[in-house]
Amino acid sequence: MAENSVDDCYVGCKKNMSYLVETELLERELSNSTKFRMVWQDAEKNHEPPEDNLTENHSIAIHVYTNSRVDIYQDLNDAVYSDKQQYKDSTYAWYSLQFLLTEAIQILKESQNGCKSTYRGTNDEFDKNVLNKQVRFGLFSSSSLEIEPTKPYGNVSCFEIYTCEGADVSKYSTFPEEKEVLIPPYEKFIVIDVKTIIDYKDLWCETVFVLESTGVRSDLNCALLNKPTKSIEKS
Repeated sequence: MAENSVDDCYVGCKKNMSYLVETELLERELSNSTKFRMVWQDAEKNHEPPEDNLTENHSIAIHVYTNSRVDIYQDLNDAVYSDKQQYKDSTYAWYSLQFLLTEAIQILKESQNGCKSTYRGTNDEFDKNVLNKQVRFGLFSSSSLEIEPTKPYGNVSCFEIYTCEGADVSKYSTFPEEKEVLIPPYEKFIVIDVKTIIDYKDLWCETVFVLESTGVRSDLNCALLNKPTKSIEKS
């Protein structure tokens, strides 16, 4: 269940967190990373005009994350997956980008119609003995509304995902043709099927894990602002 994930969903503290990001955290984190600052400045010039109740910084953040020519998404996700303690200790490097992406996903989800069926491809190996188990990606997970755009990302372990917390960000993506749905770290799933190419000759991947959303788990809800932190879990 990605126990060390930075899984803040900001329930009850969005306004205060937004103020902190806009007045302090974003500028500090841009100053601390030359790469982040370079990609952010590029996105300031090239992002899509914000609609759907997004702010300009939301659109910039999505552009930064989806710009796979520079691997900010990888740096962010390495931290999101493992830096739970740093987040609680106020030493996390990505408070601003994580908040802006999370809030953008939540805002877009509200304006889009319900849950979505998406696909994700990887070249990683995962334990196949997970049927009926609860899982989380525990990071920002890129998926697509179609199978074809996932193929360059791998065909070893893939996912068919029924997500109810993810949002279609393709309008604001650096690569809109990928039809990207971005899934937040706090969404949890149950594995309802594990398909292999041995059993399904025309399968699009060697192993396909079929996931169905079962709600939200956030151990770090508002953790930067509230001590002690109250976990949120809902189905």
